[in-house]
Amino acid sequence: MEQDERIQINVFDAEQGNALYEQKEKMQKMTQELLKFGFAPNQAKVYIYLGKYGPKTASEVFKALQLPRSETYFILNLLQNKGIVTTEFSSPTKYYGLPLEQALSLLVNTEKEKLSVLVKKQEVLKKLWDTIPSYTVEKDVPKNEKLQTIQGVECIYSKVKNLIESAKEEILIFCSEKDLSGFYHADILDMLKDSLKVKIIVSPAEKTPSFFDELNKKVIRLLPTSSTENQCYVIKDNDEVLLFLRNTIHPSNNLFAVWSDSKSLIDSMHALFTYSWSNAKVCR
Repeated sequence: MEQDERIQINVFDAEQGNALYEQKEKMQKMTQELLKFGFAPNQAKVYIYLGKYGPKTASEVFKALQLPRSETYFILNLLQNKGIVTTEFSSPTKYYGLPLEQALSLLVNTEKEKLSVLVKKQEVLKKLWDTIPSYTVEKDVPKNEKLQTIQGVECIYSKVKNLIESAKEEILIFCSEKDLSGFYHADILDMLKDSLKVKIIVSPAEKTPSFFDELNKKVIRLLPTSSTENQCYVIKDNDEVLLFLRNTIHPSNNLFAVWSDSKSLIDSMHALFTYSWSNAKVCR
């Protein structure tokens, strides 16, 4: 029993060299993946803990994960409301984690339902918007360059998709292999139309990622000399740029990007891309 208690308490904090370290790395990776399904980090830990260690009381959860008591109760109630944690009628109450496949299916279906409701309301809101008088009078006012900050993987990927959908001539992407993987799993790469001139630089990289086998390798070049994986930007038609200030080396909820139509910024990023393209390796 003491051994089980020690494992439960230390598994998320195991040091390198400890027998539990490999297990800790897997749990940390699982935690990061669950963030993409709307979990906060501690919510993901609680769910993993219940799923892998079985039914637990609230006190067992906060002691094992070393979380504040109030936060633990809040998380357990939240996960219950999402339908992915259940309880049994016992004293004290024990909490069960829904099997992963069922939990993910439930979360995905919930998001689909939310999206379906928004789609249905879209036309209604457009009509309502048009009935409200507009008091803006447009004159010959010089166009000011704009800047927009965007945080979170969903919002940033949505902006990338918007750039691709509105592109008429060219899409240039400079990214790390992790960023490219994120674009792939978000179905962003599938949106690249044959009518567009597409160029993608992956850096740092020595070989083309395996999931790129189905795409035209002529549009991809590799730049192995970069010492960091934090560079990522997208240029559309040389009139818009999305520059990642924090990319996929950070947790998904901490991704941070800046969009702009500033000509000077776009020209600078375009020149950097052109230079990098000429020095990158052709995929074979």
